[in-house]
Amino acid sequence: MGSSPIDSVPDMRATAKWMLAALSAVGAVLLAGVPLTAMRSAASTGRLLFAVAGLAVALAGVGWALWVTSEALMPRLVSYQALSGARFAEIRAAVQAQPELFLGPSARQGPSVLPDFDKDCATRRRALQDVTRLLAAETDPTRRQALAAARRQAASWVAEDYARLGRLTALMYAWDVRAGVRRARAHTFIGCGITLIGALCMVLSTSEAATTATTPAPVSAVSPSVPGSALDPPSAEEP
Repeated sequence: MGSSPIDSVPDMRATAKWMLAALSAVGAVLLAGVPLTAMRSAASTGRLLFAVAGLAVALAGVGWALWVTSEALMPRLVSYQALSGARFAEIRAAVQAQPELFLGPSARQGPSVLPDFDKDCATRRRALQDVTRLLAAETDPTRRQALAAARRQAASWVAEDYARLGRLTALMYAWDVRAGVRRARAHTFIGCGITLIGALCMVLSTSEAATTATTPAPVSAVSPSVPGSALDPPSAEEP
């Protein structure tokens, strides 16, 4: 028996947790106090507002990425009835291409393979219910033995149907988690880009003030003359 698609879900969730940890670290760096300290040295009110806007944009990028990534870790409900939706179009196409691989050797080919399989499952369930009802009302030992054998066969068919539905639903669940992680990865890159833009705004708004604070004031090249110093020009000798 091969591995179930559910086995890949923990690895995908671990990837989402790693992205959450990285994004949290980026948010911690932005709120560490260094940008806030640099804002105090803004040269003007306009530059201060520009730095605050940059910080807000950076935090918005991190927050958006965190929101979407955390959605990939949320519990989700996936049922077989959702297979007809657009979210699982690729799985539905694979089932229609190879129905015997997903629905058993008795699955019929064609675009109506899933509706036909549903009808067959319903027919086998009704047969199991009917033979169970007949067995409960039968008193003849010979007929009871035949009905019991028929019931075991019908129960075996229904169990196989449910096993196939369970494997298909497990594949749908893993596929849905995969789509959530891929969506979170894309939004993480977008959020990192937005965060970079906000960080650049903060740096540009405070860089001029920092440069002004570290640049020494110009020193006058001409010093006042002090009598008797070596810098005094030589006086003309009196005749």
